[in-house]
Amino acid sequence: MKYLFLILFFGIQFNCIGGQADSIQKRVESIELYSSTNFSIGSTHVPLSFFKKNYFGGFINDNDKGNNNYINKIQRSGLELDINIGIKIHNSKNNINGWYFSIQNMITNGLSYRQGLFDLIFRGNNNIRNDILLSKTSFHFRNHQIFHFGKFYERFSLGLSLGNILQEVNGNFGNNDLIGVSDPYNWDIVVNPNFELVENTSNLLNKNGNSLGLDIKYNDISKSNKFKYCLEIRNLGLILLHKNIKKMNYDTSFIYSGLALDELSDISNFSNDLTNNFEPEIINKNQWLVTPFTIKADVLYQLEKIGVLGGVFFRNNSQYLPMSYMGINYKNHTKIEYGTKLYYGGYNHLQWGINASYKSKRIKSELNLQNCFSLIPSLATSFGLLLKLSWKIT
Repeated sequence: MKYLFLILFFGIQFNCIGGQADSIQKRVESIELYSSTNFSIGSTHVPLSFFKKNYFGGFINDNDKGNNNYINKIQRSGLELDINIGIKIHNSKNNINGWYFSIQNMITNGLSYRQGLFDLIFRGNNNIRNDILLSKTSFHFRNHQIFHFGKFYERFSLGLSLGNILQEVNGNFGNNDLIGVSDPYNWDIVVNPNFELVENTSNLLNKNGNSLGLDIKYNDISKSNKFKYCLEIRNLGLILLHKNIKKMNYDTSFIYSGLALDELSDISNFSNDLTNNFEPEIINKNQWLVTPFTIKADVLYQLEKIGVLGGVFFRNNSQYLPMSYMGINYKNHTKIEYGTKLYYGGYNHLQWGINASYKSKRIKSELNLQNCFSLIPSLATSFGLLLKLSWKIT
């Protein structure tokens, strides 16, 4: 009797689980895996060979340092690595609604600085006769891991983004900061910098910061099926930095006239004095920041085989300039499409790129090379590569 009871109990449980699985299977029409990788590096004035030699090693010559522009011209340099892996669960036969889940790893680094500051570091002060302004000089480095999930419909999707702040570094100089080098042997330095640093922890889940944001996307198509547009806002929210925030803020001015002979003979003492004067302060209180959210808008006017497109891209709390683009796509096959685009903005100026895409019932792929001149590192000032893949399993 006891064994009969156990058989009946597990049999009922199996039938219940099987019924639930059948019910879920009826509600889930298809499952789609997707990924995207976006890598870019660039500058408004130095060629790619400068970054290549800094990373891999090599002698940096004058050609690698770019053009010698007006010393107080604002320049930008930076890199971005954005990796996304996710899944879409479609609930309808025409795949117009369902749920999505994805994991994003975003690493960005940007600098905004005057040309004279770059020249002072890499060319010296022999040809500089005017004051180097430090206003609008800023930088950031961040490494965030973000989990996205939400619901999508035919024209609209809404979701949440939950983030772990692995690293967050921000710094800027004051509006009146400068380096006076009119006398090549005595530099007048007036600085009021503000630096904040949040480092990573060894704990897998308990980090020094977290974020919460919204993901919103709206897309539509005209009745003639020729005009399409899309507006997407991603990770719009707040960052909560926990304790252990390292902060440096100094308001000082001094005259630098080089190192004395005794300092040169014992450089360690000079280094220790400098380090002690700029020792960071540990802030043991929470701090709120706005997330580095992104706004993207795209439009497409599709003819029979040719599509004319354009768009803009903006990233908050970054030295990344708003990017705009326009281009033309040509479809010579039901599954293959390729085209060309002109970009302006980001960490560089004008770029000429090419793109190609493939689309079948189950597989989609897209490849974008954002600057064709990057194939010649000594000439190009930027490189960008975007790869998207998706595979519909069922």
